[in-house]
Amino acid sequence: MTLPVSAAGRSGAIVAAGIAAAGTLAYVVTLLNPAADMNGPATDASAPIDLARLHAGADPVSMEQGRVYYVQLCLSCHGSRGDGRGEWAYRVTPRPANLTSPKTRARSDAQLFEFISEPQPGSPMIGWKKQLSESQRRQLLTYVRHLSAGAGSESRH
Repeated sequence: MTLPVSAAGRSGAIVAAGIAAAGTLAYVVTLLNPAADMNGPATDASAPIDLARLHAGADPVSMEQGRVYYVQLCLSCHGSRGDGRGEWAYRVTPRPANLTSPKTRARSDAQLFEFISEPQPGSPMIGWKKQLSESQRRQLLTYVRHLSAGAGSESRH
């Protein structure tokens, strides 16, 4: 005799499987990515957070959680360095924003949080308000700021 599984039980299992898959993917990408240079000038989402590059007062655990969300949700379009050159960048119109550009860096946290949270009209950006809690979206925002802080003057608009 089989017992019925509740919808909440299935949802929990799906979320747990997604977290495990994302962690495994981040681990494998970090191991197999020969381009991940921890001493290079730019930040790369495929590598764990380099504690030496964090500004004073930054929470490394929160930053790493933001990086995992970025890898799961943003990397395919915005790229591992946030430069808008992800795998899907050339398949969507308009192209994804360069998160390291001076234009993006000049935006307020409130503006970037809105972009992360809500769908953007005329854009493939769907917004993550339904998928991520406010705290998770703030961690993602913190990581996006970290990506742009690692950008040099070579950023494109």
